[in-house]
Amino acid sequence: MPAGPDRDAETSGCESESAPSTNRVRDSVSRRRVLSATATGSVTALAGCTELLSSGSGDSLRVSVWSGNYADRFEESVVPRYEAEFDAELEVQRGWNDILTDIQTAPDGDPPYDVTITEGNFYYYGRQDDLFHEIRTENVPNADELIDHYAEFRSTEYGMPVDGAPCTIVHREELDIEPESWSDLSAPAVEESNGIGVDTGFWWYPMYAAAVGMDDRELGAEMHDADLHDDVLETVRDWPITSWASSGEDIWQAFRNDVIDVAQWYYEQTAYDIDDYDGLTHTMPAETTGYLNHWCVVKGTDKRDRAEEFINFLMDASVQTAWSEEMPTLFCNENTEYAGDLADDLPSNSEEAASIAFPDWEFLAEHSADLSDEFTAMQQNS
Repeated sequence: MPAGPDRDAETSGCESESAPSTNRVRDSVSRRRVLSATATGSVTALAGCTELLSSGSGDSLRVSVWSGNYADRFEESVVPRYEAEFDAELEVQRGWNDILTDIQTAPDGDPPYDVTITEGNFYYYGRQDDLFHEIRTENVPNADELIDHYAEFRSTEYGMPVDGAPCTIVHREELDIEPESWSDLSAPAVEESNGIGVDTGFWWYPMYAAAVGMDDRELGAEMHDADLHDDVLETVRDWPITSWASSGEDIWQAFRNDVIDVAQWYYEQTAYDIDDYDGLTHTMPAETTGYLNHWCVVKGTDKRDRAEEFINFLMDASVQTAWSEEMPTLFCNENTEYAGDLADDLPSNSEEAASIAFPDWEFLAEHSADLSDEFTAMQQNS
């Protein structure tokens, strides 16, 4: 999942485009406070961590991406291809919870980036703060090749879906059970194990995973009914959580130290790395949760045409096919051909994509502060 420099993951039911919540706070300062409550958690320490990867001329396109090995793999697979094809330079900047704040606090007409990555949370709050240009679809013809589900479940007016990742279950091969669904995290064999590791920086993913496993409503829709939030929280409380992780390294270290035998983590940070760890494997549940990145043109840029050209480049099937050789991430072009056996786990059509419960921030925004507080209290009391 996307992450700060010390994180190895990001880290996005369908997000509705319903009318804004009546409790939505209008001013930027208040929205930044809400964003902080929802998006930081254990990533608070990552503020101000933007790092310039390549120095470019004033004519270079400035692109903000998630930190950690997302940026590493982006640089290995995407940047050289773009620069060769367009004879242009990308100035890539790494960041996480500082991305929106950097845009909000920049002088008018002088944004820090021309293009930025966003997952569901950032995409929602960035739109509320009017940080992004509308996408002019005539400049993004590859939008015609989007898998229908990604084009329809969340607005593409201000950002185009490109990539993302589902959550997967990491576990020891010798475990008495091979967890196949999120409900298995409540199984006796897991309760009797060393325990479970979960992400704390992005509390909504463990909660959505629990909701998917509860199976009382269709695909995690328990998270979209405030009356059922206590039930979801209780499910997570009942898991034998022994590691509250703020990075992928935390998860791997917890396995090495025999602190956990099972973990909720992100496919993009797991599939190509799991072989580095003896005795570990992972299982992708048939129904799961995950995140989806929308790429946006930042308001105030004087390179709007080039920014849209770049997003169209990212959406190209051949680019995504090559990208998958370096990064095991979900891609949104219906003509992408995944490297290796990734297609066994990652969706290639709308029916398969609909098996991932992407958090609905149109709904969650009203409840996120309370849910975050409850999740934090759970961690502190464990």
